[in-house]
Amino acid sequence: MPVSAACLLFICAAAGILVLPWAISNAEARVLTSQVTQLDQIPVMRPEYPVPKDPNMLYYIQRSVNSNTVVYAAHVDARGHIDSRAPVDAYWRWYNVDGHRKPLNLIERIMAYGVQSVANNGSVGTFAFKVAGFPERELLLDQDSYGHPEAVAQLGGRRARLIYVYLQVDNRGLLPSVTAMDLFGIDKNTGKALREHVIPQ
Repeated sequence: MPVSAACLLFICAAAGILVLPWAISNAEARVLTSQVTQLDQIPVMRPEYPVPKDPNMLYYIQRSVNSNTVVYAAHVDARGHIDSRAPVDAYWRWYNVDGHRKPLNLIERIMAYGVQSVANNGSVGTFAFKVAGFPERELLLDQDSYGHPEAVAQLGGRRARLIYVYLQVDNRGLLPSVTAMDLFGIDKNTGKALREHVIPQ
């Protein structure tokens, strides 16, 4: 039996789990506003936070509440090919403890950080995927000219290699929510740094 949005919210509130406000129900209309700017370099939103260096990392998500970070990495086989059975893995690095790896729990996978809608993009070794908390945006898992895996996103109509995402979190209510999101990437054509600032209405 499918779990209702209200039930998931209750479970998340009881567990203190962060939920992206536009991920509550696919049936609800989502209104997102965004602005893309070109920068001289990728900014560091929280210099005191560690930056993950995991093998085959695609990008990572940092949050304003603490240094715990969600890492997205490609599954690559011994020949250097992306594993078509499970191309992308998402997990925590708990930097506010000792940096150890921790899997996402069920609610985090369903409501926020889990990888969904993975499909072959028509090219060998290329996969399209979405993240549960931001289903409006499709990402493309590919390999660059050196064979390194990368996540490619559309930032303001420009193809960019996604570097990291920063979430501004509001903890004042019963359920923590994301009030703004910044996506940082490198334009695939120009090599320029890009920032997309997204706000749910």
